[in-house]
Amino acid sequence: MANEIVLEKRSDGIAILTLNRPEAMNAINRAMVRKLRVAIRDVESDEAVDVVIVAGSGGKAFCVGIDLKERQTLSDEDAAVLRLEEMFPMYSELEARRKPSIAAVDGHCLAGGFEIALACDLIFATPRSTFGLPEVKWGLIPAAGGCRKLPKLIGAARAKEFILGASTFDAVAAERMGVINRIVSGEELMPQALEMAQRIRGNVQVAVRGAKRCMDHALDMEHSESFDIDISNGCYAAKERKEGVSQFSGRKPAHS
Repeated sequence: MANEIVLEKRSDGIAILTLNRPEAMNAINRAMVRKLRVAIRDVESDEAVDVVIVAGSGGKAFCVGIDLKERQTLSDEDAAVLRLEEMFPMYSELEARRKPSIAAVDGHCLAGGFEIALACDLIFATPRSTFGLPEVKWGLIPAAGGCRKLPKLIGAARAKEFILGASTFDAVAAERMGVINRIVSGEELMPQALEMAQRIRGNVQVAVRGAKRCMDHALDMEHSESFDIDISNGCYAAKERKEGVSQFSGRKPAHS
């Protein structure tokens, strides 16, 4: 599919950014990373846009994380370039946005997809949505925000249970633990996200962006992000990681 990212700019100052690989449950491939970075910069530089809603197409998943099948086709060198020069910078740009964002989650929200949602300021989800950071199953860690953000949301002990156990949790548990803001029906997901976006936009934007910056700064993400990437690099180089990814994707390792 040529349009891995669909960006709609509405006349009311709200942009809707849709992850658009429904045939792959919106898994993140190289083309999506590049187009998502372009879209992020577009809405950040467009002064007519004040709030962004991030959604997934297809009705089955918001995003299930990295496209492991594509990853298996890459050489070690190409995979390293993708991770270090494109993927991690994309997540950094998501976190550094000045403008508020709302993740509208319907379906599976896993791994790097969950980290996209966690990079947003608010999360609305349907009852059938599921959340998790199962990277350790594949010999990886959730290095794009999961290891930093989930413990701050739900506490270290509970976050370790989910991350180390590669467990998933449903929308009811996510709301109870404070991971998401509210559960809404599929029919009401976008209308309620738009209503919240309009409420945010109705306030003085210099103050909205200032308050967002203060809260984001209080989380002190920058230093720990570089630590996560260092640990992730060690995992990525390990033989066990290649075996884990191959087992999950049903293919033999491209390199040993």
